[in-house]
Parts: sequence; C-alpha cells; structure tokens
Amino acid sequence: MSRLHHITRREFLRRHAIASSALTLSPFFLERFAGVCQAGSGLTRVYKVQNGTYSQNISMLLSMMGGIGQFISPTDVVVIKGNAQWPNQGYTHTGCIKAVIDSILAIRGFSGEILICDNVQTYGISGQVGFDATVGNRARNWPDQNWNSLAAQYRANGKPVATKRWINDPNWRNPPAGLPCLSAWNPANGEGWGRYFLSYNGKPTYLSYAVFSSPLTAGRMIDIKQGVWENGSYTDRQVKTICMPTLNNHGAGAADNDCGITSAIKSFFGATEIHGGVNGTMASGTYYNIHSSGGLSNGWVIPQAVGELVATYLKTMFAPALYITSAIWSGSYDRTTQGVQTNTVLACDNPVTLDYVSCRDVISPYASWLNPDQNNQTRQQILGCMNQGIGTIDPTQFEVITYDFNNPTTTRLDIERKVREAKAGNATEQDVKGAIFQYMDGD
Repeated sequence: MSRLHHITRREFLRRHAIASSALTLSPFFLERFAGVCQAGSGLTRVYKVQNGTYSQNISMLLSMMGGIGQFISPTDVVVIKGNAQWPNQGYTHTGCIKAVIDSILAIRGFSGEILICDNVQTYGISGQVGFDATVGNRARNWPDQNWNSLAAQYRANGKPVATKRWINDPNWRNPPAGLPCLSAWNPANGEGWGRYFLSYNGKPTYLSYAVFSSPLTAGRMIDIKQGVWENGSYTDRQVKTICMPTLNNHGAGAADNDCGITSAIKSFFGATEIHGGVNGTMASGTYYNIHSSGGLSNGWVIPQAVGELVATYLKTMFAPALYITSAIWSGSYDRTTQGVQTNTVLACDNPVTLDYVSCRDVISPYASWLNPDQNNQTRQQILGCMNQGIGTIDPTQFEVITYDFNNPTTTRLDIERKVREAKAGNATEQDVKGAIFQYMDGD
C-alpha cells in the first residue's frame, strides 16, 4: 500500500513526475494520476478542519468528503446521536449540530426526518444537559440555543427536525436460551429496547439499542437497528445514524485517569441502557450494564473494557454511517469546568482512527497526558476497540486530510476532483495544472 501520507506535497508530486512547470497533461497521465489517487483513497481517512467558524468548519469538512449526500439519502430518517449528559463543553456543540442539519436539509428532495438523540441515563439534571441547557450551562458551547430550542425553531419554519431523549425501559424480559443472543423489540408494542445478551469476562452482560416513536410522524416507529416501521411492518425507508461526540478528558485534572478520553468510542455508553447506574445491574442482579460489566468498584471504567464492549456493540447493535467529532472546545482538564478552544472538527467512518487522531493532534498538545502514543488509559481504550476489528491506528493504513482556515491551501482531494472532472470532460488541462501548482505552493 502506498504510504502517501508520509511524504511532502512536493515529494508526492515528484514521485509521479508532476513537479515540473512544463507539466503537460495527456489521457495517459490522467489515467496514471487517477490510479495514484485511487491508491491513496484506499487508506482510512480522517478529515480535519480547523480555525473557521463552527459552520465553516462543518461545511468544509463535509465538502472534503464529497458532501453529506455520500452518507444520507433523501428519504432517510437521520439520527444525530450526540453527547448530552454534561453541561458546557460536556455536550455536543449545538452550532455544529445545526450545521450538519442544514447540510442534510439542503439535500435535493429531502423528505425524511432529522432527530437529535441521546440517553443521559439517570444523571441528567434539568437545565444542564444538551437538550435543555440554560444559558448559564452553555459555556464553551453555542450560547444561542440548546438542542430543544434549535429543533423547535426548525419546526416553526416547517422543517422536519426534532429531539428525542431516549429513556431506559425498566421492564425485564428473559433473554432467549443460550448466550450470546439478541432479544429484538417488536415496534407494534410501542417504545422499547432491543437487547443483546452476552458473557463478558465471566459477567452476564447486556447491550441495547432504542426503538422509539417518531416525534414528527404519528404511527412511525424508529428502530435504530432495523429501520423505519409503519402500518404494521418495516418499510424501505432507512435509519442512518451520524455520531457526533465531544472531545473531553473523562477523568479530572492533569492526569490520564478513569478511561482516558471521552469521545467517539465512549459515546456509545449513551446509545445503550445503563440500569442501576455505574455499578448497577438489572433483573435483580442478573445482568450487568456496559459500565458495570467493564468497571471497577469505585465507579471508574476499565479503558480496555470500554473499547472491547463498544466494538461488540458496533458489531451486534448498529454502526453509524459517519462520525463527526465537534471539538470546537475540548475539555483538557475535565468535561464541564475547564477547556481550550481547539476550534476543530474531524470526521471518519470509524471511531478508533477518529479518536486516535483527535487525541494526538487536537487535545494532547494542551493535555500531554492524553497523548494516545503513550501507554496510557486513552490508548488502552482505543486498542480495546481496535483489537476487536474496528478501525486502525497503524500509520501505514490511514491518512489525515487537513484544511486550516488560517492557512488555506489546496489539498490532494482538490487535485483528485479536478482529475476526475478532466476525465469526464468537465475541466481543462489548465484547471488540473492550477490545482497541482496550488497544492505545491502549500508546502
């Protein structure tokens, strides 16, 4: 595999005989260069945009990936799974959520729904969670609105946007005989949770996903794993999830404690039920939740267990279409009281590579104890998930595509796009040359 991400711009072009001011394009060159770009695109990509406004950052991020239409279809029900549980930078930046919603609504012929969701378990205090955060709890976030008021504004303008706070189902259902097994939930019975039962390190454990009523369409049930259910059966309308985590220290202080970082991997603790709290069980002590199954008696979580259980969740419950980390502010010290304005958004198709790059490039310059290249809790969480087959942190298998509004440059994606346009007859030789020379000048 070509290690394109380990060479400079000029070296990349030189290796492919492109670094001459006398550059002449030909059908042979276009085919050859297209092949080079295709080899590069075989790598896992993390897209990173920084130093614009929140809306500029998100808009550029999605543009670099080819537009939100690469992930969302016009008829989809879109679940934006944010982090809602903590105030200030502890919940997903509302402005970033708005920018993603605007891009979805701009899809030609969009007839689906957009639902902002999370389960804050039993810990959410009124006025302090993302759904209803008061102005005083929006520090290091978007001061204008919380999630509920944002969605209400869209609906007032006739747009299909709502919030849905998932609530744990207290009803116990005996799992089918034998572990592991999936106990699905029938939407005909109303709201509930599908549950997956397994044994993790000798502990009977459950994971779950929500089946819930649409706040926008009467009689429509959203099964986040199986799809949209209406009129007694599942339809062709799909449910697509965009996971939008925060980027914060899960512990407190200048130390990599607890499970390290809370971001894309850890965000799935809000996609399942956590009955009984951090050390709790359900069904009279029969089954442990994701937190207690991989936790310690002091309530902290074993970082490797976080990664392993989330990997199991992704393989048995549902996997998002896209992950977008909204690191406009990052909690280097903790989730709520202190943070730095990192003014960055990142995206990837898996949480492992995304968390690795987010920690390495965005937060560890301000909090060296969270650097995932060290043998710390953050790294153990990431490796726990990766070693179960999710994502990669192997430097030969991923690349980071970056755009900085403080130093705007042409990226290799721009050259790839121009080459494709030229092959299709929609760009000239000079257009491709211009993109290449702009790319070279970015060094």
